Order: sequence, then structure tokens, then C-alpha cells
Amino acid sequence: MNKTILVIIDGCRSDGLEQAKTPNIDYMIENGTHTLKAQTVTPSITLPAHFSIFTSLPPTVHNVLANTVSPDPSSTARSIIDVAKDFGKTTAAFYSWEHLRNLSAPGSLDHSYFINSGSIENLDLEVAQAAAGCLKSCCPDFCFIYLEGTDIAGHRSGFMSTEYLDAIETADTALGIILNELKKVNPSNRHSIILHSDHGGIDHHHTENTPEVMTVPWIAFGPEVRQKHIITDKVNIIDTAPTLAGLMDIPSHYTWQGRAISEIFKPNVFEMVQPEFLRSEFDCDHFAYCN
Repeated sequence: MNKTILVIIDGCRSDGLEQAKTPNIDYMIENGTHTLKAQTVTPSITLPAHFSIFTSLPPTVHNVLANTVSPDPSSTARSIIDVAKDFGKTTAAFYSWEHLRNLSAPGSLDHSYFINSGSIENLDLEVAQAAAGCLKSCCPDFCFIYLEGTDIAGHRSGFMSTEYLDAIETADTALGIILNELKKVNPSNRHSIILHSDHGGIDHHHTENTPEVMTVPWIAFGPEVRQKHIITDKVNIIDTAPTLAGLMDIPSHYTWQGRAISEIFKPNVFEMVQPEFLRSEFDCDHFAYCN
């Protein structure tokens, strides 16, 4: 069974990756597929961007337009977590920003871990350790891991500051914790990982429509992913959920507007991915996600 992990490094600029020392991310790039030119959505702030990542919809459609504690998403928005659960997958999420609890419907997560980021040193390392423990004991089919330290450092000291680059390196160390655990629990190497950011940043914020804010790294790694490949097609963060679905061998939800990045898959793999479910072709009573 194909298992997938989504790692989001909040506020990580592509040129930040190039300047920081990131051996684990470099390993994923060298042995996977990537682009440093993926684009985020407008508004380029954390909760709207995450809803776009998970529901494959722009903010104007999923209706989450601010970092609100009580978002009111569109009734048609359906998260990759919910869809994975509909198809019998086990799911998990590890995060340090409580607003992200709204990314899936109640009951869709089998395992979740929240740590308050208020005054935690080495926050991302604690989140990664918790996720590694779950990967060892539960081995969920879909796992979301959120690393917040880069965004905190960007707002506090400035994006591309020394503290910010140090935070990227800490996020890389956190990724190393995950990769090392996967080597122990999954010797057959059936896990695929997508790692990217929700937005970049400039000065101390990320609200401007500039390349520094809108451009993010997007990396795929795993047994079905091409190696040493640079994506030539355009990539947007709304393409993440359909690509994750493809890696899990489940269909995309009919409301999703993004597309699976077929370029990341090894030859003959993408053709085996099931087609999207279209509302007109199926009796919705048989599928929990139909509205």
C-alpha cells in the first residue's frame, strides 16, 4: 500500500533553501522531483493557503480569506484528509498552530498532535519527534506534518535574516528525524513525501504580491517519483491534493480545481492512477464525500 506524507514548511522561500544548509532537503531534491518556482495563492497567508493546499481550491472558492479561528469554508470544499478517510485510509496530523485543526471534518483524523508554539524552543523538532513516534507505532496512510519555525523567524527577524536561515536549517533537521524513522519502519520504501511551503515572505511579512512572497519550493520524493528531475510545467499549491491522491491511488474529488502533477511520476505509473470521480457518473449515495 502506498503511504504519503505532506510536510509544509511555513514561510519558506526558495532562495532561502538555496542559502541555508539543508542536507535532508537536498537529498530529497537529488533523489526526487522538484521545482523552486511553484506559486502560492492570494491572499498569501497561512490559513487560506493551507485550505487551498488541502481542498485544491483558490481562496475565493473555498471562502477562507483570513487567519480566523473559526473559518467558514464553502460546503463544496473537501480536504484531502476527508477524501483519504472516505477511501479507508488512516490519517494523522502534527502541527503547532491551532487554526489548522479546521483543515478536515471532525472524525477524519485517526491521530492528531498539537503543541502550542507560544514559547517552545526547537518547536519543529518536537513536532517531528511526535510524528516519528506515530510513524513507528501507527504508520498512517496519510500524514501531515507542519513546521512553523521559519514563519515565526521571518516575522520576528525578517525573511532571509540569519535567524530565518537558521530556522530553515532547523526545519531540515526535523525532516531528517522523519526520514531516519522511515528507514527503520519502512525498509520496503513505500512512503512518498511531498514537501513545500505555503508562502514566502519579504521584510517581516508576506502580504505583497511579489516573487519573494508568491514563489515557493515544491519537492516530491518516493518510490513512484522520478529522480533527479526538475519540473518544467507550472505548479501551484492547489495541485498538491490531487498529486497526493495520485500517490495514494485514490481519485481526486470532483470539486478540486488543481491537477495531479503527472510529470513527477515514473514512466507508466501515472497512467495507473484512477481517474477523477465526476458527479454525473456516480450515484453519490455510495460516496460519503458527495454533497
